[in-house]
Amino acid sequence: MTRKETQLTETDIQLLQSLGQVKGRRLRLLVFFTCVTLVFGLLLFIPSDTAGFTIGVALIFLLMFSLCYFMWRGVWLMRRRSRRSIDNGRKGIIEMQLKGVQANGRGGVDYVADNGEVYRVAVPLPGVSVLGRQLASWYPGVIEQAAGAVGERVQLHISVTGVLLRVEYPDLPAVKAPAVLTETDKRLVSESRDREKMIIIGKITEVLVPLQRGKGLHETYIRIGDTLYLLKPLRQTEHPVSPGLEVHLHVLPGRNGEADKMLYLLGA
Repeated sequence: MTRKETQLTETDIQLLQSLGQVKGRRLRLLVFFTCVTLVFGLLLFIPSDTAGFTIGVALIFLLMFSLCYFMWRGVWLMRRRSRRSIDNGRKGIIEMQLKGVQANGRGGVDYVADNGEVYRVAVPLPGVSVLGRQLASWYPGVIEQAAGAVGERVQLHISVTGVLLRVEYPDLPAVKAPAVLTETDKRLVSESRDREKMIIIGKITEVLVPLQRGKGLHETYIRIGDTLYLLKPLRQTEHPVSPGLEVHLHVLPGRNGEADKMLYLLGA
């Protein structure tokens, strides 16, 4: 096992800045719940002859206020955490033999070394649009389940506040190669004219499942090489995913800063 310190890279800083921002689906949820809370707060000032109505409104207001408080508090804490990491300008790099990867019950992930040392980190996840597509931005994930390539050598890049900036598996690199879109590919996507897809070949090194927000919003992230992908293929995946499985991932590269679009995942 080795440890060293180095300066944050520009990519690290961009990730931390993205974590400190509220946008997309998270922003809409925050605004929605805040507006609902304000509405019930205003209803408390409307005179009513029915005591039950007033009590009911008050209870709903307290419930919504508590929810908004914890949501905005989480945003504030993440912004402060990101700013502290950026202002410090340093990160730690730990290289170790991996004994296990597990959700720690506090929203983060524990990486366990072969000597028993545990590194508890907060895991940034790629953002998700309303349509369920991966975005180029990041948000603080709340991990419910995690698994990793046990027995492999792993390198963790961790900010001074415990944010996981980068994960590398030096012995399990991914190979990327451009390829022409097939007719099947073109049926899956629009605006595919004169475009190429990218095929990533490698072993799955990690599987992360965030806390589910509803039965229809199941999300799973897989890491191939050092990159995390939202498992939302346009064509159904035929094989169950697990660390160590060698796969061929077909993606359509994003344009103008957009994230790549996953076409399908094939087991080797």
